Amino acid sequence: MDNRKLLVVLCVAGIALAAAVVIINPFGQTSRDVSFTILHTNDSHCHYDDDGAAGFPTLTYLRDTYSSDDALFIIDAGDFLQGSSYGIMTLGKASVEVMNTVGYDLTIPGNHEFDYGLDEYMTRSHELNFPTICANLVYKDTKQSVFPEYMVLEKCGVKVGFFGLLTTSVETSTIAGSMGNTETTDPAAAAERMVKVLKDEGVDCIVAVGHLGVDDPDYMTSDEVCNQVSGIDIFIDGHSHTEMEDGKVCDGSIELLPSDTVIASTGCYMKNVGVIKYDNGNISAKLYREKADNKDETYQTIKRVEADVDERLSKQVGKTEIFLNGERDAVRNEETNLGDFMTDAVLRSTDSTICVLNGGLFRTSLEPGDIILKEVYDVFPFLNFVCTVDAPGSAIWDMMDFSLSLMGHSNGGYLQFSGMTVTYDPQADASHRVVSIKVDGKEIDKEATYKVVTIDFIVKGGDGNTFLSSYPSKTVGVIEPMVANYIESMGTITEGDIEGGRLVQV
Repeated sequence: MDNRKLLVVLCVAGIALAAAVVIINPFGQTSRDVSFTILHTNDSHCHYDDDGAAGFPTLTYLRDTYSSDDALFIIDAGDFLQGSSYGIMTLGKASVEVMNTVGYDLTIPGNHEFDYGLDEYMTRSHELNFPTICANLVYKDTKQSVFPEYMVLEKCGVKVGFFGLLTTSVETSTIAGSMGNTETTDPAAAAERMVKVLKDEGVDCIVAVGHLGVDDPDYMTSDEVCNQVSGIDIFIDGHSHTEMEDGKVCDGSIELLPSDTVIASTGCYMKNVGVIKYDNGNISAKLYREKADNKDETYQTIKRVEADVDERLSKQVGKTEIFLNGERDAVRNEETNLGDFMTDAVLRSTDSTICVLNGGLFRTSLEPGDIILKEVYDVFPFLNFVCTVDAPGSAIWDMMDFSLSLMGHSNGGYLQFSGMTVTYDPQADASHRVVSIKVDGKEIDKEATYKVVTIDFIVKGGDGNTFLSSYPSKTVGVIEPMVANYIESMGTITEGDIEGGRLVQV
């Protein structure tokens, strides 16, 4: 064989060999073509198919649309068991039934998954036909992980490594004791450990699925994790109800810390479905905002579980002539008429002097017109007990300073209140804004004792509001029926029934 022929044979052999070998890079990823799609949801809060929202039927429409792709993954980032009457009346079982029709690959815990207690949550997680993962939730005594820390999913030859993270704020944002013998660990440390593990697994892409959010100044956020830990390609986030596309907050209200990770989040209440396209390292993360006309199994399941609950909650309890504002950014930053009305309702239903309710307790507004029992449960969907506490005026003062320090941060610990007038200075140091508190027209006596009515969440230090937690408390009822009975006794709510001006700026 002459040299030219030999050269041709060697070249052909070399090309064949190159085609047969998958070259592994130092990070465990391959040089071959890798493309896949992720559909993702977060913070659905038992909202299945609301008017104007994309809803779960749209998710299954997209599932069917993208099912012809090389690889499709469907992921949820937590807070799906609690948040509306459909959750509270079924202890989250309605959400399990709906989500089991979708074909999810995995989910993670959100902080509100614990609202019914750890035992009930573990029961719900076992009823799901898809797994739960989390890398920073452990048992206190053994330090063993409650759920598998990560999963490697392979579809159509594509290997994607997923790991889960839960916000450490769950320790204060759920009722004390409801987490049982579990605790969270540092999210960044867990993420760094998981990146190493998944690189060793030789995955094509590393995806963090977190319930951290991007707007909490007191706890680690998803962008902080991504800023500190390299190697995460995609971070599917939840918790802060933030709409994001291509790694940026849609309304521009939050500037994220820089990183090489694309952070994606859909907002909340199934208003949108997240669609992530990965194509050889190029990542597109968009929100699908349309509503599909889809009447599949998911739609039929939603109609069935909603009808079961609606029948029990269809009783009319009263009506309102005015709009009662319970919008998230309002009740967490300012005095609202719904906050005034509901704190009055709880105060007047008990033998108390002052009522405080955290803004995070309120989940929707009441529109003018008839009020049915379901709408009361939609405002307060978190199964809270009403408690009275005998506390000194100094604790009340400190509690209101704590509340006002949260103003402007849309934090659920911000308080709506009744039975007092609070004057504050917005220019003062954030932790010392209270100028005056008057009860029954008289300046509060820091040494005197006042009967405060609130919910067990606050009594047990929820949201970091620990100012009543050292004083004995007495459970006196459940907030939803208490408020429903009060509305029924009033008949019709008018503008004149609500006295505002309780929070006064100097």
